[in-house]
Amino acid sequence: MIYSYPTPVGTFVIRPQRTDPGRVELWVGNECFGSYFSAGMAASDVYARVTGFYDWDSATHLSASEDLAEWQRHT
Repeated sequence: MIYSYPTPVGTFVIRPQRTDPGRVELWVGNECFGSYFSAGMAASDVYARVTGFYDWDSATHLSASEDLAEWQRHT
């Protein structure tokens, strides 16, 4: 399952890790910002602004949902 969440500074994408299908990765554009045990953990980091993506992490005036039900699902 792939999830995406558009923001003014870029679209976050959570997708399966190619080398370990039991994990997911968090991407913005062509850059991977982390590997996680679950999509929920990745969404939580986006919500908490601890992704490693400076433009997002420092944008305190922007917000994202921690709830994957509010992210776009792609099959």
